[in-house]
Amino acid sequence: MKKIIYLFTALLFTSIAVKAENEPLLESANHSRLNGYDNSFIFVEQGIEFSIFPDGQFDFYLPNYGPNVNVSIGSPNVNISFNSGYDYGAYVQYDEYGAIIQIENVPIFYDYYGRINQIGHVFVNYNHHGYVSRLGGLHVYYNGHNTFSHFRGFINIHNRHYVRRPWHSHYRIPTHHYRVVYNKPYRKHYKAVRYKYNKPYANNSRRRTAVANRRGHSIERNRNYASRNDGRQRITDNSSRDRNASRATSTRSRSENNGNATRNTTPRRTTEARSNTKNSRDSKAKTPNRTQRNERVSTSKRTETKSSRTKRSAPTARTQERSSRSKGEMRSPSARKKTQERSSKSRERSSSSKRSERKTGRV
Repeated sequence: MKKIIYLFTALLFTSIAVKAENEPLLESANHSRLNGYDNSFIFVEQGIEFSIFPDGQFDFYLPNYGPNVNVSIGSPNVNISFNSGYDYGAYVQYDEYGAIIQIENVPIFYDYYGRINQIGHVFVNYNHHGYVSRLGGLHVYYNGHNTFSHFRGFINIHNRHYVRRPWHSHYRIPTHHYRVVYNKPYRKHYKAVRYKYNKPYANNSRRRTAVANRRGHSIERNRNYASRNDGRQRITDNSSRDRNASRATSTRSRSENNGNATRNTTPRRTTEARSNTKNSRDSKAKTPNRTQRNERVSTSKRTETKSSRTKRSAPTARTQERSSRSKGEMRSPSARKKTQERSSKSRERSSSSKRSERKTGRV
């Protein structure tokens, strides 16, 4: 009896241990399935639901024009998505390679190898193995076997979390006849032409792509693959909008704006410099006039001073002449006679004094 009890307890503990070991694996697998990021990345862009596969191919579903999913899910051989067989050709535009470049008014862009590059406002990047590494703001990680491991972030504010729907299991990759992904950059020098969607396309059935119809490695585009515009207005803003190109265009625009700014500023500077040189030249041209004027004024002042000096010196000369004349007038003939008389008298006196001295000496 004791042995039976021991055996029962041993089986109980082993079952609990096995359950504890298996629960994390089941939770991780269920976590991957519940978030929808194990086989494809599902999100909604402008009312259209897209499912992007890790290799860059995609499928989509139009809720407004597709089948009634509540009725179709339980029925056999159901066609809900585009790749599963439902005809959305009235709302799809093809390019000359047979690739879908627009669904209604939602543009779709590809890289050189035919992988999805952008859907609407959601950008897609790839790692060096060719698998999706980023989808909007969602970062995708893989293990050493290039299988999905985990993710970080979310696609955008409209697709923060994955919401599981019954028809998500019906998304498929394109069949061989409709694939556009290839290992050669055949779309490198191609720019698709898009038209505004304002009415459904007529006789717009799905074509075999140029990749499926290739001969060897040469892929040639054909106008018959593209949808007819039927008088639709061409979209002028039809440039590639991938992340790198947008950054390149932004830098180019900035450099162009800076170039335009420098070009716009340099003429002003040159004109300012020219005006400054002109002003300097004018100032130089004006300064000689001022110096000439100053010289003229100085010379005039000098002449005035000289003339004033001459004027002042003239009266002095006149006064000297007057004084000399007055002296000359003072030395008139009568005065001269008087002086002569005086001199003669003095001579007489001196001679008389000498005579008297002689007489006294004789005595």
